[in-house]
Amino acid sequence: MKTPILLLFLLFSMSFQAQNWSPAGANWKYSYSGFFPGYVDILYSGDTVIEGQSAKILSKTFHGIDWSMTVVSNNIGKEYTYENNGVIYLRYQNQWDTLYHFNAQIGEHWRMAKQPFTSVCPDNSRLKVLATGNKTINNETRKYVVVDFCHPDLSSLGWGQDTIVENIGFIGSYFLPYDQFDGAVDGNEGGPFRCYSHDNFSTYAPHFSGACDYIVGVDELTNSFTVYPNPVQDEIHLSQDCVTRFSQYSIYSLDGKIQQSGPLTQTISLHELTSGNYLVEIANESQKQFAKIVKVD
Repeated sequence: MKTPILLLFLLFSMSFQAQNWSPAGANWKYSYSGFFPGYVDILYSGDTVIEGQSAKILSKTFHGIDWSMTVVSNNIGKEYTYENNGVIYLRYQNQWDTLYHFNAQIGEHWRMAKQPFTSVCPDNSRLKVLATGNKTINNETRKYVVVDFCHPDLSSLGWGQDTIVENIGFIGSYFLPYDQFDGAVDGNEGGPFRCYSHDNFSTYAPHFSGACDYIVGVDELTNSFTVYPNPVQDEIHLSQDCVTRFSQYSIYSLDGKIQQSGPLTQTISLHELTSGNYLVEIANESQKQFAKIVKVD
């Protein structure tokens, strides 16, 4: 009788370990919502002890292009987390705060972890549980909670809902919930969820159909286009070749938001833009190219 019992115990242990927070090879990828095309990679990179608490180290890296239209990889910091009884804790400002709560019940709520320094999101904003359940991913059953982003009085912030999946996190938003709100002021650190995987868990990408590490195509990096004049006051001009090959344009501000867009013409008026740095994107059905401009008064 010992052998079946031992086997059952081992299978249970393996199943439990497979569900552990941030196991070996744990890797999250998010589309970048800032100024430049790219993605943010969050990778389990080691363990540490903070004030007697064992914690996971998660290293964050931006992969994308810079002003020179070349590929860069920039370290954007580390996060320290640990799990206890279905709750994921995040270290911030010398204390542990609740990041995800996989055992929360409908109607329960918790304070949004890692509060922003700006006033974009109230510093006591909360996540309120609207629904709970289980879903099967890669033959594993995982809990999920559907949450709403709320003010302290638990009225909605108006940014919609998201689903938090056990040991993965948000499957729509960025890893850190506050960032999408704080980013409206100083540029997002991350953006929408792309993919998650670890050494024994194949890639999970419920809402992203491209390659997880997609930045931009080779043509987009090597064949940037030219606008003139630059710096510019009133309007920019493009070559006839650009207009022939591309059909649409978009102008992005430093926080990654589209400020202006429309059908591509050789002359684009910038009268509505304030002074500052912008990225101009021209596109057709299969290709995009970029140019940086400086708008002056």
